[in-house]
Amino acid sequence: MASTLLAIETALPPFLLDAGARRTLLENLWPSVKRMGTAIEDGGTRYLVVPPGQLMTKRGLGESMEIYAAQATRLAEDATRRALDAASLGADEIDLVISVSCTGYMIPSLDVYLAERLGMRSDVVRLPITQLGCSGGAAALGFAHRHLVAFPGQRVLVIAVELPSLTFQPDDASRDNLTAAMVFGDGAAAAILTGGDRAPRGLQLLSAASQRVGASTQLLGYDLKGDGFHVVLDRRLPKLIETSLGDVVRAFLEQAEMGRIDFLAAHGGGPRILDGIQSALGIDDALLAPSRETFDQVGNVSSASILFTLKGLIGSLGDAPSDGLGIGLGPGVSIELMQLGWRP
Repeated sequence: MASTLLAIETALPPFLLDAGARRTLLENLWPSVKRMGTAIEDGGTRYLVVPPGQLMTKRGLGESMEIYAAQATRLAEDATRRALDAASLGADEIDLVISVSCTGYMIPSLDVYLAERLGMRSDVVRLPITQLGCSGGAAALGFAHRHLVAFPGQRVLVIAVELPSLTFQPDDASRDNLTAAMVFGDGAAAAILTGGDRAPRGLQLLSAASQRVGASTQLLGYDLKGDGFHVVLDRRLPKLIETSLGDVVRAFLEQAEMGRIDFLAAHGGGPRILDGIQSALGIDDALLAPSRETFDQVGNVSSASILFTLKGLIGSLGDAPSDGLGIGLGPGVSIELMQLGWRP
């Protein structure tokens, strides 16, 4: 049974940085960056929830979480309202909310604030996901699909909001911190799905699967310390993806009886991650172009990245039916896969 994406919408914060401005900020903070040449240079624009200069000032964890709570809620509400409008639905017609974020914590969770602001029903089911990292968006879509297989008449909201700029550590000159400053960007994305015969046309999710790569827990994630989040981005990660992803994807395609991949939405973790995906799957540049374009436009928006890419894909899939693959990558190292179908 298929579930259908009725709408995907995004929201971006107001402060924008291009690659040159990002590098200048880092060089002013750490002059040694100049000697690194293009080693950490990743192009494209990034959006931030606070002015760039404010990120250069050290903050405590409490202050960062105060900013996170205010800005994440605002962006999530903006993206959700746009998605509801695009799907011609009221907030009270949502039956399940899956909220995703790994760059901050709120208790009560983000979905509670959304429910109150938007007027969702008091019995709406809520599933907050906080620790799946960059793979959380794809995993949430998979959870939504499985829910709709069981309850095909319902409607599910997936809202992913990430503010990785708030995890930047101005006192940490490590390569991990520098790389994160170049590749990550802030933003939110919302998707609304339904099942059964409500919407048999459009972008469909046909099946989903998860796979964890063994002996990889130390390669990707965050260390939570007294002054906040410290990113972990091991340089071995692209190679791990290159050597492990191919077998996982081939097994999934065989199980799903997919003979070909007409379109692809892959997590835009960065140029090296996307290169690893391309090498592992042996695919041409055209299939990865939408994912690379997302990274160029907004950077790695962690769990929301896959939704940004799917939104961009919808407008380019054409008038003929086609079959696609979605790939999410996150800490664990975990791989989330989605069998997609375009039914115009």
